[in-house]
Amino acid sequence: MTRPTIKDVASMAGVSVMTASRALNNQPYVSADAAQRVREAVEALGFRRNAFARGLPSAQSFIFLMLIGHGTSDLPGQFQRCAVERCRDLGRHLIVDRPPQGLGAVLYIERLLDRLRPDGILLWRPLADDPRVLAMLAGRSVPFVRIDADPALAGVLVSIDHAQAMTTLLGSVDAGSAAFVHSEADGWLVRQRREAVLAAANTGRLCPAPSGDFGAGLEWGRRLVAEDEPPALIVADLDELALGLLAAIKSQPPRRRPVLACLEDSGSVSLVAPEIVRLIQPLEAMADTALGILAQEDFAAPNRFLPVFSRSDGQDPVEYGSRYSDGDRR
Repeated sequence: MTRPTIKDVASMAGVSVMTASRALNNQPYVSADAAQRVREAVEALGFRRNAFARGLPSAQSFIFLMLIGHGTSDLPGQFQRCAVERCRDLGRHLIVDRPPQGLGAVLYIERLLDRLRPDGILLWRPLADDPRVLAMLAGRSVPFVRIDADPALAGVLVSIDHAQAMTTLLGSVDAGSAAFVHSEADGWLVRQRREAVLAAANTGRLCPAPSGDFGAGLEWGRRLVAEDEPPALIVADLDELALGLLAAIKSQPPRRRPVLACLEDSGSVSLVAPEIVRLIQPLEAMADTALGILAQEDFAAPNRFLPVFSRSDGQDPVEYGSRYSDGDRR
């Protein structure tokens, strides 16, 4: 049975989510009648706040803070649009900021906390993988949720299951007919994907690229399509690599063209090359879960999602997997 949320309490009491939250925290500007209805609704529904709620200060700001990095990915912007809608439902305000890179990030975030007093924080990479940032937030008892970050680090995580996504994608082709063209970066994400390829026995092979740009993808694409038996599936981890691979693939007759997939959920790929099968993260569901955690709703953690692989060239979507990874959504 689904546990009641503060939104259920507000609905039963006939008040807004913000008013219900104020009543639960014994804050001013709540009428005696409204406060009584909230208490009755809490009793009737058996509502209880989670561990995050117990760590919140008595005077809430009704502000959630989302901190993003300096990368080129458009995922945080897409996530932000979903998060704004969810915050409206929760009676919260969402503020987005981009701290400076390097050693100044921690001090910058501390000043934000002192000024805004947010009720919780959404962290994107690389901040979500920065031990200094995580230690500072934990030391100040600030609730935070890490988005699509390293599962080995501390803190509540809402993410897709990258290893399972790669395994599922490789399993869609015949044995020995897939190639993974990847950058040589040594981050946790690349390692997870490489390990999934190696665990797939003869299903795939690794093709390390010296860089993640168009030229490196073009070079690998020419080598792969020139083979006597080109792979049936080529997977690229970055959009620029995928576009270079596509240029090489298009030089071949249709019968020799492998399926091309990109693991970077980039809007540019769907616009410029709709024939590429691309990974699509369930950002609306991820935002709903992450903000639900910060808003005192009771969710199990970590919450890992399986993405959809789809193409936007008018053909039927290629979908693999399900919404949630087995055993991680409770």
